[in-house]
Amino acid sequence: MSPNHEPAQYLVAHIRDELAHDERVAALDIDVRIISNEVFVTGAVTTEARRTGCEQVLHELLPEHTVHCALVVLDQDAPTSAEELS
Repeated sequence: MSPNHEPAQYLVAHIRDELAHDERVAALDIDVRIISNEVFVTGAVTTEARRTGCEQVLHELLPEHTVHCALVVLDQDAPTSAEELS
């Protein structure tokens, strides 16, 4: 069954699986919603390259859909002070 003919919940699961296993993204915390001909993705990734990779994967999987990517790139800066433990 092609992605275009899957029930919506299966299509979302398929997309999330692809995003988790594609080396350009490799992220599990991505929420995918499909409304009509539009795909909305939210969540967090570790780099801007992974954010771009997510958009690429979505365009490859669903070329006829409009992609709305609201992924946040996590701050990867080293801590500036020591954490105090009690």
